[in-house]
Amino acid sequence: MGQSLSCYNPGGKTSRRPLKNKRQLSAACNFADLLGPGRVDLNRASEEELMTLHGVGRTLARDIVAYRTRIGGFRKVEDLALVTGVGATRMAQMKSEVFVGEPGSAPNLFSLDLLSSTRVDINRASLGQIQGLAGVTEEVAQGILFHRTMHGPFRRAEDLGNVKGVDPALLPRLLLQITVGCPRLASTYPDLRSEGLGQPNAAASFHSLREVDMGIPLGWVVPVRPLSQPFSGVHNGRPVLRVASWNLREFSTEKAQNPGVREVICRTLLENGIQLLAVQEVLQEEALEKVCLELENPSTVGVREWPGDRGTWRYVLMDAPQGQETQEVERVAFLWDCSSGLELLQAVAMETQREGVSGPHSQPLLGSFKMGTLEFSLINLHLRPDSPAMTGQPTQASLDLLKLEPLKPFLQDLFKKALLTLGHLGLSPDASEFAVLREQQLEPLVPADCSTELTRCGEEGEGSLQNIWASHTARDSYTGRWGVIRLGLSSPWIPDGWSWGGIVSTHCPVWVELYMK
Repeated sequence: MGQSLSCYNPGGKTSRRPLKNKRQLSAACNFADLLGPGRVDLNRASEEELMTLHGVGRTLARDIVAYRTRIGGFRKVEDLALVTGVGATRMAQMKSEVFVGEPGSAPNLFSLDLLSSTRVDINRASLGQIQGLAGVTEEVAQGILFHRTMHGPFRRAEDLGNVKGVDPALLPRLLLQITVGCPRLASTYPDLRSEGLGQPNAAASFHSLREVDMGIPLGWVVPVRPLSQPFSGVHNGRPVLRVASWNLREFSTEKAQNPGVREVICRTLLENGIQLLAVQEVLQEEALEKVCLELENPSTVGVREWPGDRGTWRYVLMDAPQGQETQEVERVAFLWDCSSGLELLQAVAMETQREGVSGPHSQPLLGSFKMGTLEFSLINLHLRPDSPAMTGQPTQASLDLLKLEPLKPFLQDLFKKALLTLGHLGLSPDASEFAVLREQQLEPLVPADCSTELTRCGEEGEGSLQNIWASHTARDSYTGRWGVIRLGLSSPWIPDGWSWGGIVSTHCPVWVELYMK
């Protein structure tokens, strides 16, 4: 014990340097500049240039550029009001600062109506925007939103005729007011529950994006995030804490740089109300830092548009061994939301390797936490099979769990407190090798017949290799609720061999819930 640890606890914010409202003139004559000196060309401006406009920050500038790209360029200044977050009032304030020049790139031919960008995009419109269409009642607007959520985005404007309430008289009127644009990724779809339409069908978690120009092969089905609302943090009228474990499989800086990976990890934490996560297979500290920064200052739409509080996240992990600081060294770590009141009391590396014996195992990490009056300890483990074929599920009982023997003194001391031993344990919880845990009256909370693995295609795999074991004191606080998260672990932006739509890890996150005494 006593190995040094690395913690993420950022200090002051880095202030953004204001951009000077100056633009260099091109040597070539630009008539747009002559017509509007000092004004911003909406069709050519970068995000930084748009941020010089009144009331425009990074997020809004990014949305303006995205909208401009999708419609192939603004036709008139008033079209700016159609961008989410602008509206008529803000557009009027910005009107004197902007003008519309020739589009800087070829129009996106996916838009079915390039001549009228003032139309409402039926695949992105909110309930209020749909209801604002001429001839559309509240009931019809709800029907359109419900149909879009249940069956996926509209592929043709004429498909509105399949919506209940859109009769042959109303459809021609709607065709003059709408366009069918490139649909948003599912994590940004409006939640039916927030629109007052009740519980959505779980089967609607997958939408087809065939024939959509997103750089994705035709006929490929994009899995999307289940619609969700923030977890209340209460069960049976009592506040609870959700603790989880997730083997992120070779979690390196390069992997964390993928926006799809960051969005999946962050949304999984937020959607499932997880406040404390034990992570396995962390190869580089910067990977964890990128997750914390994504939650703090999101760069992905799915995290940025999360309707609830994203929290303030910290991490702790062991430092790499001396001389291997720049290498990818597998370690375990804890990631937690300190804004929830969760406090790290101590984190200690636990020596388990016997002298002269080495193995592919990460050194366990003991973390002691406090939330309210509940104090508890976690032992984060990652134990692998000795076989060189590291397939995630051992084919024989070759896992050298004898290295758990040195944990016995610690278990005996911690046994009187609320203790959870969790992580990637490599074998089913009913394996005889776990006798050392049962001797200390720890019991697994995830049943042995529940798979915690995924295939590379995202389908349910075989084996219950991830688990959370609880001491009898911890079971006194246990609500009886646990879960294995299988949905929403893939993204169109995660590579999968020569294709896209891969998963973050072949191991599912598992969670349990504790009452806060």
